[in-house]
Amino acid sequence: MTAVRPVLDAFIELNIVLALSAVIWLVARATLNRTALRHSFVAQLRALKALCVCVLISPFLAIGVSSFASYAWPGSAMALGDIAVAAYLRGDIAMPATQFEALLNTRERWVDLALSGQQPIITAFATLLVLVAAVFAARALRDAMMIRQTVKSSFLWRQSDKVDIHLSDRITVPFAVRGLRRRHVVLPSHLLDNPHELRFALAHELQHVRAGDVEWELGFEMLRPLLFWNPAYLMLKYQFGRLRELACDQSVVARKRIDAREYTACLLDYCARTISVNNPRVLNVAFVTGGKAKRVLRQRVLALTDAQPTVPTLPALFLGMALTFATLLALGSASLQQTQDWSHDRLMLSTVVNLERLEARNQGN
Repeated sequence: MTAVRPVLDAFIELNIVLALSAVIWLVARATLNRTALRHSFVAQLRALKALCVCVLISPFLAIGVSSFASYAWPGSAMALGDIAVAAYLRGDIAMPATQFEALLNTRERWVDLALSGQQPIITAFATLLVLVAAVFAARALRDAMMIRQTVKSSFLWRQSDKVDIHLSDRITVPFAVRGLRRRHVVLPSHLLDNPHELRFALAHELQHVRAGDVEWELGFEMLRPLLFWNPAYLMLKYQFGRLRELACDQSVVARKRIDAREYTACLLDYCARTISVNNPRVLNVAFVTGGKAKRVLRQRVLALTDAQPTVPTLPALFLGMALTFATLLALGSASLQQTQDWSHDRLMLSTVVNLERLEARNQGN
């Protein structure tokens, strides 16, 4: 179990960092909605991508900010536990030392309890999580095989340096997907009879490929078996999918000089076809999707109908947002780090706890 503890600690810290990033994004989105960038979905998506990158590199950010703090302010505490101990020793926290130590070690105590396997409820809950994670992993594997079979059985229509364009009779909605070496755009073969819709669908999927949305979708789905229960992950994934489609629509209409009304009519037409069971649900970026994404489709239609001139993102503004995200997550990640050694404050707290216990024992006698 000693080898499992670091993995479990890292998993707990990841989920806490995700919760912090969700709060940061809600504040950032509310701020952007009060500026001229409220209709610039491309800029909002770029900001969310920067936040997600900061989440991925948060362990390195934590190491960096801890090293900088140790160099700039020797002896200063970064972890919340050390800050709380220092506050307690200064007298800022009024409670018995034994209770404070128990509160301070709550996380460590729960981790020990989970790893011991002596609590049937915790064991049953952990088993349930593993089973649900296995279901999501199996679904992703099933859809991966379905996508592979669809691409393999389709007709290679066009080919560029990085993208293969296929035609298939097995699907009703276009989608883009990434293989091990190349990206693929798969179109329903019936689109050849309607060049107008073919242009819309191809422009949309190629824009997803150009923006790297396929790789981002793959990354989110790979994390689902581990984080399906975390509301912060679900919220960030929904926000990313929403902004991904809004930004793609906005870019297609702007880049290709496509009429927004005709494009909207094409979206609504394809929405009726998403009930087909032949379309894989995950690991791809489709023209439109069904289920809960109908709400996103409504937002896409309203955004295209009420389209307003977009404001280009200033590099300085984007850099400022990225640095703000990195700073907040670095501080948050560093504060979650578990203290590995006994500092002077920790030794003092242990001494106070022992004296308090000795006093209680003497009074009992």
